[in-house]
Amino acid sequence: MMFGLNGVEISLIITFSFLFFGIMTGFPVAFAIAGSAILSFAVIAIMSNQGLLYTIEIYNGAEEIVPVLPKGWDGAMLSTLSTWAQGIFTRAFGGNVEVLLAVPLFVLMGIALERSRIAEDLLTTMARTFGAMPGGLAIAVVVVGTLLAASTGVVGATVVTMGLIALPTMLRAGYSKSLATGVIATSGTLGQIIPPSIVIVLLGSIVGDMYSIGQENRAQELGVTVMEMLGEPAVLSTGTLFKAAFIPGVVLALLYGLYALAYALLKPSSAPPIALLERVPGEFHIAEHYNNRTGLMVLMALGPITLLIAGWIALTSMGLVSAQTSPGDTALVSHGTLFLSVVGIFVFLLALFFQPQYRATPIIIGLIGIAAYVFVDIKFLGGGEQPSKAFSQYALPTVLILYGLKHAIQRLKNIEVLRVVSPPVILIVSVLGSILGGITSPTPAAALGAAGAIMLAAARLSAREDGRKSASIQVITYAAFAVVVMLLMRGNFDLRMTVDNVSTQDQIAIWVTIIAYHVAVFGLLFACGVLLAKGVLPKVVRETTKVTSMVFMILIASLFLSLTIRSYGGEHYIQEALRSIEDPRVLLLVVMGVLFVLGFVLDFIEIIFIVIPIVGPVIYAADPALMPPEWITILIAVNLQTSFITPPFGFALFYLRGVAPPSVTTGDIYRGIWPFVIIQIVGLVLLWHFPQITTFLPDILPEN
Repeated sequence: MMFGLNGVEISLIITFSFLFFGIMTGFPVAFAIAGSAILSFAVIAIMSNQGLLYTIEIYNGAEEIVPVLPKGWDGAMLSTLSTWAQGIFTRAFGGNVEVLLAVPLFVLMGIALERSRIAEDLLTTMARTFGAMPGGLAIAVVVVGTLLAASTGVVGATVVTMGLIALPTMLRAGYSKSLATGVIATSGTLGQIIPPSIVIVLLGSIVGDMYSIGQENRAQELGVTVMEMLGEPAVLSTGTLFKAAFIPGVVLALLYGLYALAYALLKPSSAPPIALLERVPGEFHIAEHYNNRTGLMVLMALGPITLLIAGWIALTSMGLVSAQTSPGDTALVSHGTLFLSVVGIFVFLLALFFQPQYRATPIIIGLIGIAAYVFVDIKFLGGGEQPSKAFSQYALPTVLILYGLKHAIQRLKNIEVLRVVSPPVILIVSVLGSILGGITSPTPAAALGAAGAIMLAAARLSAREDGRKSASIQVITYAAFAVVVMLLMRGNFDLRMTVDNVSTQDQIAIWVTIIAYHVAVFGLLFACGVLLAKGVLPKVVRETTKVTSMVFMILIASLFLSLTIRSYGGEHYIQEALRSIEDPRVLLLVVMGVLFVLGFVLDFIEIIFIVIPIVGPVIYAADPALMPPEWITILIAVNLQTSFITPPFGFALFYLRGVAPPSVTTGDIYRGIWPFVIIQIVGLVLLWHFPQITTFLPDILPEN
């Protein structure tokens, strides 16, 4: 043996040395990984053939030298190709193809919103809203980063956009370079944890298999089946991970905002308040209306929705809310009814609080409609009625609600911040609501988000040149309304045309849905035409293709590397070393430490596709009652998010360095990022000690 190491250990060192130096060369990552896999396999094969790489096995009491490639390079190659053909390729591109389809759709969604300058509008408006308070610009960046994270999920676009727009403004206002760069770089990475997140999608395509394999191994050791051991199949869906990631993402955003506020209070000269930007004539500004009392303004805006959501959670915890009420069900109302009620009440209260000069009668009528809607759900239905009868029962309350919403929206659209924030928020609610509410899986939701982003981008660019009430916006509005109609028809009628004896009501609903579908498709094609005419669509498609190609090329290259490691038993060696740690929480802590260190030199995609398949079957073999699989996954996701901001290879730092003015040095960026790295560690500690932060939403929200 060389240096006291056996052949497998030396082979692992050779493989990861090639990987490290390949990445350090600056060559495209996908080709560097694939090249390191091929070259390291060649070197190991030659050394094994020369008798330099071997292990010592004991057979019948006698030691025997066994090469790391006992069948030679040709046998290892055939075995590797067989493994690829029988399982690896199928698992990567066959069984998980639906999950992976969400990647290009979410990327398209984010790039379309970034190219339409919606992010620029958000930054400008939030600066006007929060700028008058200490650290207000930094808090505005965190808020915008959170909104963009939940509507785009693309780190590069978010960091570059905020770096171009917010950084010069913050520097002119006298903000510390370290605070400005740190808060921009870190807030831009929230898209890696807050759904829709590419990290969650990619993890979801892998950890489901890892959890299933790990639990099957544990069941075999116990001599039982998985169903006997768990009482349910060992399934971990991407939708569950989206639910688990939402609250941790919000918690991290709150920690960033609290740090910015504390920094401003301790060092007022480094994060001073700024004067309000020049107002647009004829527009209503909330900040001026409340004499720049930002705290009161935020309390009045977010207080009601916070109380409403708390009430929703309390009712769900008491078992009074379920996915869909049915005869014999103890639940009173469904999640869908409460969702509509919470959104409606929130909009009505905003109209009352921020536009008190108007008559309250239409708003009161809308609130009565919501009360009637809930009453119908509780009293007359319960899941046992025919869809057509259910729809008729809801008709009158729906009309009252729509009447109230019409007046509320007309009043609220005069408020700048609400008008700018509403489009991305509506898109967020549509995409995340469909996932968190169990209506659909992430891939169809990603398609909805991509289509919505295209229409939003077209409407934004049309309003920029043609005016707010242009014909283009009207067409897109009708298309969006058609989508809502389709969702309503789908939720209240049986739209299957192949069943026997289709009722008259269902036939009418089918034709209404067909008409709405064609209107929606026409609106989407029209929006694509608008973006094409303005030269935006080609850029969006080109950037989406580049990002998606990079992800999938890294996936293929990572599979090459995994097969190389497997060929000489490296994967088995690592797993056995991890299994030697008896305490599963200590094992997870070790893995988290390794991932954190790897984040300094590797991108999150390489870590997901190279490291997780090796360690996954071991860490996901723990008792899910002790270590829930969604909790493990979100800990990994937050850890991977940290890789974006850790020097020297943090991608967010590169993005920001590329757009920062010459006065901002790399040292300023590094000094500004370390407090947020510590905040990330604090966030990980909170998640470690309070797993309920991740398991709460999956426990109370319905599955698909």
